[in-house]
Amino acid sequence: MNHPPLAADPVAETPAAPPAHHEEQRVAWAELFFDLIWVFAITQITTTLAGAHTAGEAARTLLLFLPLWWGWVGTTLVANLAGSRVDRAAGRLVLFGSAGCGLLVSVAIGRAWGEHAVLFAVAYAVLRLVLWAVRSGLSGTRRPALEPFAVALFVSAPLYLAGALLGGSWQTALWAAAALIELSSPRLLRRRLSGMRFETAHLPERFGLVLIIALGETVVATGNQAAAGRLAAPELAALLLAFTLIVLLWWTYFHYGAPAVRHSLEHTPAQSRIVTDVFSYAHLGYVIAIVAVAVGLKKLLAHPLDVPHSLPELLLAPGVALYLWGFCYARWRMFGAATLQRFTAALACCAVAAAAVVLPILVTAALLVAVLLALNGFEAWIIRTHRPLPLLRLPRARAGTDS
Repeated sequence: MNHPPLAADPVAETPAAPPAHHEEQRVAWAELFFDLIWVFAITQITTTLAGAHTAGEAARTLLLFLPLWWGWVGTTLVANLAGSRVDRAAGRLVLFGSAGCGLLVSVAIGRAWGEHAVLFAVAYAVLRLVLWAVRSGLSGTRRPALEPFAVALFVSAPLYLAGALLGGSWQTALWAAAALIELSSPRLLRRRLSGMRFETAHLPERFGLVLIIALGETVVATGNQAAAGRLAAPELAALLLAFTLIVLLWWTYFHYGAPAVRHSLEHTPAQSRIVTDVFSYAHLGYVIAIVAVAVGLKKLLAHPLDVPHSLPELLLAPGVALYLWGFCYARWRMFGAATLQRFTAALACCAVAAAAVVLPILVTAALLVAVLLALNGFEAWIIRTHRPLPLLRLPRARAGTDS
């Protein structure tokens, strides 16, 4: 159910003229099949992150996730620009080819810093080649232009290939450089995308689905751990807390956040800013946060009464905090102001993260559930009483610009 008070407020940008009526683009069945590969990819990342012993190992694992993310985002944007053509034979073949490349990249994750480095890099380079070719075909030109799809193919992909061939510290340095270039190019080159018009029903649905994929991983990680171990009182309490936490993460995004994102995309004259800052960047933060939560919940079910002594066991509270900070960033980019309640909740989760080193994981989970319950309860009260949102105003680019 949409709740306009959380989507529209006095600091929202001036609406563009209402678009002419058109049939909304729905997610194609082939796109859902494509998503199955990314289900496996997120499982691979979560499993690898759960085995990380140091911050360096965790960082290298997340570094592997970035190419997967940009591959998913690129495919989604191409499908959006293709419109109904994505559900024709040629469009389906493109999605299946992209899915095949994604499968190879995902299979290589576990040993991407070793014997599978070349497989990872080659599969990703082919994926970027496919996306650039389709994107160029849709725009009517085959000449390379300085835009994110071309940068990914002609700059980042060669760095991944070179790093895979050289190995060792060269691989780490070159892959980090490639990831940084891909991370920054949509922001630096956003004006190159400003002429594109994106279908406003399809993108929110697609990015909502990738959140569902990530949340599904939390269910799988929690359920597998519960099924594999004993289920005494502490484990049952941990399972209940884990499920409640997952539901609250869903509620925080889909009950209040998602309607605001669609509202912004529909009414802003600068769609490329929403696509870049809110969909590409903020949702990257959401997914990484949920992966961290999945690892933390897995450890919660394994040792609910233990005080954390390893990095994976400490990821639960930072994951929830990052998730909430993502909403503050997204709303700032959409409307120029974060809501005070989400800012406060994010700070509270940071405090829980700081205290988690001396608390049993079960207590940490209970505190996080309490914070999210308070947040969503307060927002429900705001909606029910039609009160104005308490806002934390921050500077932002002028409405209608693409800066």
